[in-house]
Amino acid sequence: MAGKRERIDRRLSAASAKVLEQPADAIAVFRDGWGEVAKRYDLGKLGLPTDVTMLLADAFRNHHAASSSETHRHCWMALRVFARFAVEDGHVLSAGDLTTAMVGRYIAWLDRQIAGQTNKPWSKGARANVLMQLRQMIDWTKRRHPSRLPSRIDFPWRVWPNRTADTRPRLGGEDLKAILRACYEELDEAWDRFDTGRTILATSGPADGVDPELCDMVRALARVNDGVLPSRTLAIRSQVNISAVSRHGGLRHLGGYLHLTGETVVAFFIAIAIQTAGNPDALRLITRDCQVAHPLDEHRIIVEWAKPRAGAKVKRAQRRSFDRRRRHAAPNLIDRLLAMTAPLVSRASRQDRNRLFLVKSEKKDAVTLIAEATLSHALKPFIKRSNARIAIWNKAAPERARQLLPDFAAVLLRGSVATEYYKASGGDIVATQDVLNHARADTTELYIKGPQTRRIQRETIARLQELMLGWIVGAKANCENRAQRDRIALASNATVPFSHDCLNPLAGTAPDSIAGRVCRHFGGCLRCPGLVIPIDAEHMARILQAIGELERARERIDPRRFELLYAPSLRILVDDILPDFPQTLRGDAEQRMLALARLPALE
Repeated sequence: MAGKRERIDRRLSAASAKVLEQPADAIAVFRDGWGEVAKRYDLGKLGLPTDVTMLLADAFRNHHAASSSETHRHCWMALRVFARFAVEDGHVLSAGDLTTAMVGRYIAWLDRQIAGQTNKPWSKGARANVLMQLRQMIDWTKRRHPSRLPSRIDFPWRVWPNRTADTRPRLGGEDLKAILRACYEELDEAWDRFDTGRTILATSGPADGVDPELCDMVRALARVNDGVLPSRTLAIRSQVNISAVSRHGGLRHLGGYLHLTGETVVAFFIAIAIQTAGNPDALRLITRDCQVAHPLDEHRIIVEWAKPRAGAKVKRAQRRSFDRRRRHAAPNLIDRLLAMTAPLVSRASRQDRNRLFLVKSEKKDAVTLIAEATLSHALKPFIKRSNARIAIWNKAAPERARQLLPDFAAVLLRGSVATEYYKASGGDIVATQDVLNHARADTTELYIKGPQTRRIQRETIARLQELMLGWIVGAKANCENRAQRDRIALASNATVPFSHDCLNPLAGTAPDSIAGRVCRHFGGCLRCPGLVIPIDAEHMARILQAIGELERARERIDPRRFELLYAPSLRILVDDILPDFPQTLRGDAEQRMLALARLPALE
């Protein structure tokens, strides 16, 4: 006999809210997406009064709970600056001293700060960012715990107006080419070393063209730490011959036979940053699955990466396509990085396991995403190594002397590449905006503004004014400006804006196009060989609407002017495009045409 089963309560009930107790101490702890501790910041070490420390620590851990690690670091650095001010000011003794007057003293103190490297005052942007971090902490406290602020504290609006007026220096086209060449030389050397290491580890005997002692050293180091470079202490403990290691360049050099190292990653990063014109902070976070096959060209690969600030509600993916047949194209460099970082993936945390730029920390036995500070510090030695190599070249071949690398930072690359695109496009800011993937053109203008941009703009305005005057007084032109009159050629080239003289997309006759390359407007003009018009009622309605507008314009525009400018477009629509649509769609198209937006008048 079966026993009586207990009834199951299937009624729905609201789950009790779980309240996570926040530690009420001076340590702000931040965790990654898997709950592991990512970073701890001890505000008690700042030397601030106890109540001020607790106020800022609580605001720090709550306001920035979902922020990135870089945002945490920037806020921490800003709090350290404020703590230094509090010590020098001597009037911040409790939370009651956080007043509007204190903010004024803090702003005046920031204006007096001098940067150690440049011996100049802090930039307006740096001062504004530091003040903004403190303001966020105070504003959060005002909203959540106003009783913690006994005195009124307000921050002025736009303390440093027009802070983006001072443009950053730009690298010229020759500078970028010199940097790329140096990067390619160094990353080729790093790849050859890694490929030799793979050959050594794949065999048990001597490798062709490799010192047998070097083979033994590479295999010994790989056995110690499962294919990852061990620390010096671990290598000695594992009885690795340190003298032999020193003879072959040391542990840092031998690490290149096993995986990517912090010394060689900078060349890969700079080369990819220049080719993609990407933001350095966003490129640093690029994932390992960043390559996508091109839907139309089998030889091209699309590289995609995310930019956290691109788009408010809907994030825009950053992407560029490259021809894989070029040796140093970005997809080929990414393939090398995937192979060189493969031994490090299993050692990385779950937060960083899918990142491309993985390196092993020299201070800690951990594999992490390369830090922004590591890239900045590795840039100076890279420039020094490259210039030393170029100096040797120039001494050996003075007739083919190469340009030395300038002193630059990674933050300058995006603006410099954008300026070169702007110059190559003849001053087309829309084309540059498309390369930088900006939502607004004024954002692109911040990247490209400078002396070179202003010169191009003046030349463009002068050329357009000259063209306008030529159209007006072209009949009175004398023999001295015959070349200009021939270039204007109103009677023969009047329909150039409508691309009726462009039948070859490789001819380079369209604006901003280059002979030998596919026109950037390919498929967008009425007589273009690449024009594709779907055969449906919606597109037929648009064509009928355009024909009607042209016919109405013919009644009010001077016949000679209409024949010169608009008649070719009307003939193409009526004689070439409209007959391809079946008559069965005409009724539906005429109904849809009534719902279309009204076209603007031609003149």
